[in-house]
Amino acid sequence: MGLSTAAAMLARTLAGRDRRCALIDADFASGCMDLLLGVERESGLRFNQIVAPLGNVEGEALNDELIAWDGVRVLPYNPWIGLRPTWWEVQAVVRALSSANDVVVVDAGQGELVEAVPDLTSSMQIMGVELSVVGLARARTHRAKLSTWDCSSPHLIGFAPRGAPRGRGGVSMEEAEGYMLAEILGPIKPNTSLCGDVLEGLGIQAVPKNNRKAIERLADLVERTICDKQPTDIES
Repeated sequence: MGLSTAAAMLARTLAGRDRRCALIDADFASGCMDLLLGVERESGLRFNQIVAPLGNVEGEALNDELIAWDGVRVLPYNPWIGLRPTWWEVQAVVRALSSANDVVVVDAGQGELVEAVPDLTSSMQIMGVELSVVGLARARTHRAKLSTWDCSSPHLIGFAPRGAPRGRGGVSMEEAEGYMLAEILGPIKPNTSLCGDVLEGLGIQAVPKNNRKAIERLADLVERTICDKQPTDIES
């Protein structure tokens, strides 16, 4: 279970709390959020199909053309269709959907896009941390990179490493927090039932019980943020 899955579960949870929520797939290396959610056959715009003349898009009109998934408006990206969106097109889409929703969750993949898009640089940042020695080293490097881009300090969410032998390769939440010198929400744990649903094309049908507490805490954090500033963008 990765950050894209967590972003989707976060958006679904916020929608369940009566928040107007949009989920943007800005992972232009991999994309395919519609496949992850099981809505690849649903009609609706994909990021590749959006044209932003002069860097502007009308928010409500765009929102109405997106795929509806469990109360969330979803804008997927399909790498095999058309050209990769430019930074100003991403900015226009984020800004438009922010005007039409309470929360916009942006799956930015490895985060390379964040530096180029001002609205993402200034948004609330959520960074995934694999709970392993290698994962922690990578997370600290990425956090330092975000700092050089003048981003706010990211909120961290821990992911149990996938495929690690029992009793090997992982670190505890306490050890991870000591290394990162910050609170880490989680952990998000692998779930075989959810994995099976996604592989069979059924998508994410519910937040698994073993991850519900972590996702709820993350949603609480987002809601505290939007009480101060509304609407807001969440880059994950």
